[in-house]
Amino acid sequence: ILTASLWGVVNARIIHVTPYDVMIDKSVAGMDEMKVVLVADLHLGYNIGEKQMQRMVEKINEQDADLVVIAGDIFDNDYRAVRNPDKIAEILKGIKAKYGVYGCWGNHDVTEILLGGFSVHSAENNERDTRFEELMKKANVKMLEDEAVLVDNKFYIVGRLDYEKTGEIGLERKTVHDLTENLDKTKPIIEIDHEPNEFDEKNDAGVDLDLGGHTHNGQLFPGNITVKLAWKNPWGIIKVGNMTNVTTSGVGVWGPNMRVGTNCEVAIINVKEGR
Repeated sequence: ILTASLWGVVNARIIHVTPYDVMIDKSVAGMDEMKVVLVADLHLGYNIGEKQMQRMVEKINEQDADLVVIAGDIFDNDYRAVRNPDKIAEILKGIKAKYGVYGCWGNHDVTEILLGGFSVHSAENNERDTRFEELMKKANVKMLEDEAVLVDNKFYIVGRLDYEKTGEIGLERKTVHDLTENLDKTKPIIEIDHEPNEFDEKNDAGVDLDLGGHTHNGQLFPGNITVKLAWKNPWGIIKVGNMTNVTTSGVGVWGPNMRVGTNCEVAIINVKEGR
């Protein structure tokens, strides 16, 4: 147990690179392929800070990415636990991507009471700390809240509000059909949604690539086995109709400051034209 625990602490600081190949049956003028970097579950706060963010940014910038997306749980509920937020914003601002960095919020990007790193109760006046948003603005990360943007007239990025916590902070999550119905579906549609669910709805709505996190792939053995009972795609890649979902195990940790049987990762999605 001691050996596994010590390894878990060390392993939680090692960021792996996981590549995926995705084919989208849509053509974009002047762009036969695109490299998308996906990260999620940073959980900035009690356990994760400057050093892990610096490691993450270095891994991202090694990829020469066209697009970088951050799929939620950027913070670990309590802004006060973020040490040196200005430095972290500066580090994140160093992410290099041709078309920029986009993100969406996750279920931990709200203020909650924590015990031993675990969420135990929502705050009386549950809300998202405005300082979360301010830090992301300083970092030049474009946070999307149930909205779609057309990037360089080539492809869309759709960012979703979180499935679990949106109602608790007084917002209403739109359906994926609401967000895509007026889009030009001859162009690729990339969606960022923290929790990997609603795959059939996303396929029907014309989403080509769905990117998420949330599960940590179980984080600790045997969680990496039991998590498969709760999620259709708890980690990795799955194709549903014409839509492909990639779920990352995340960069940070939740609760125990360790990983056993799973890895922290940066996911690299090589998107090419064709079936």
